[in-house]
Amino acid sequence: MSVCPVVVLCCGGLGAPQGIVFYVLMTLMAFVYVGMDTHMQWSRRQACTSSATTSEEAALANLSLIMADHTAVEKEHLRVSGQIDAAVASARADAVAKLDASLKETVSVNAAASEPSPAPMDEATLLARMPPCAVQAPTLDPTKRAKAFFIMYMGHSASTAVISEMGQHTDILVDPRGPEPVDHHEYEANTTLALEYTRAFFDRGIKEGKIPGFKLRPTHVLRQPEAWRALVQEYDVRLIWNFRANTIKQASGEYRYRYLKDTSVIEGLRDGETLESKCANGGCAFNITNMDFFHKVVSDLLNNDNLITRSVAALQADGCVLSLPYEEYLYSRDNSMAQVYRFLGVPFEDHAPNRQKATADSLCDAVANVEDLCDAFYGCLRYRWMFDDWNNNCKCVGLRKESRFGENNPYCSAPVKSRA
Repeated sequence: MSVCPVVVLCCGGLGAPQGIVFYVLMTLMAFVYVGMDTHMQWSRRQACTSSATTSEEAALANLSLIMADHTAVEKEHLRVSGQIDAAVASARADAVAKLDASLKETVSVNAAASEPSPAPMDEATLLARMPPCAVQAPTLDPTKRAKAFFIMYMGHSASTAVISEMGQHTDILVDPRGPEPVDHHEYEANTTLALEYTRAFFDRGIKEGKIPGFKLRPTHVLRQPEAWRALVQEYDVRLIWNFRANTIKQASGEYRYRYLKDTSVIEGLRDGETLESKCANGGCAFNITNMDFFHKVVSDLLNNDNLITRSVAALQADGCVLSLPYEEYLYSRDNSMAQVYRFLGVPFEDHAPNRQKATADSLCDAVANVEDLCDAFYGCLRYRWMFDDWNNNCKCVGLRKESRFGENNPYCSAPVKSRA
């Protein structure tokens, strides 16, 4: 700021005393002005500093609020996450508990199915299913029970399992040499010798107060039908007609034995072995790759069924025949055995079979390439129902070849020839 020029100009027109006074006054005014200016600048600096401090404090305050909010959000997140984790853990534990309960129930049902149980059918139902020769009052009459029996069979139809149960019955005698003695050993090719053995075995069993019997293939009967018919009449033999309705399933097991050389199909499961454990080791599913060979097996089995039918008819057992389908025994073993014992006129006894099924009942589980099997045979009206397995939720879908239907399919029209 310039003060002096103004003072000089002013002093130039005054006397000395007045000039000095004026000078002094002007100097004082200058100091006052400078002081005021300095104070104003300081005030502005203080205001700026104060403003900066206030802004910083406000920012810090806002940051504190944000951090507080963030902390609160984190706490809420942890709380909600904990609730979610707890809910998931609870749901998982609940699901596991329900699964365990379901498995225990399944095991309980399966165990109950394999344990001895009382006769499952009521007397009225049993009597309604009996042929006239076996009808008795609800109280069994020992004088009207069977004297002897044959199980007419041709393999892969649970006949061995059935007779293994019968052999444990108090009133029944099964040959210790085996369930089908005259189909093996020295009797296999000598029907006359087989007849002699049968008479001797029947006489021994009747003398012991038992009902003797065994499995019998059609071969001997069709060789000498008159001789076997006379034996049936002489000993009042009752016939159990054992067969398998589903030839496709039967053929899959036979294919496994004939083509893949798997003897477990014939021998059944080993002691202590279960179908589940066998499947776990990869021993269940197999491929059917040779459809021509499979078709031959099917034709052979249909022929065998015709042979059984012919032999039952040739024996002329006066209608004293009980049909025992494989499928009925498989799905309702106790009901089937109740009918067998009622047919023979003996009390019901529940004994576990010595032979267990070694092939899965479902084609979808047993045959790895079941779609190829469907493609080859589902078009045949004779076989179609055998693939629609609602019991196991297994059926054919997505057939690939239209030529497989009807007369265009060679597997549908091939004739089946019966042979003795």
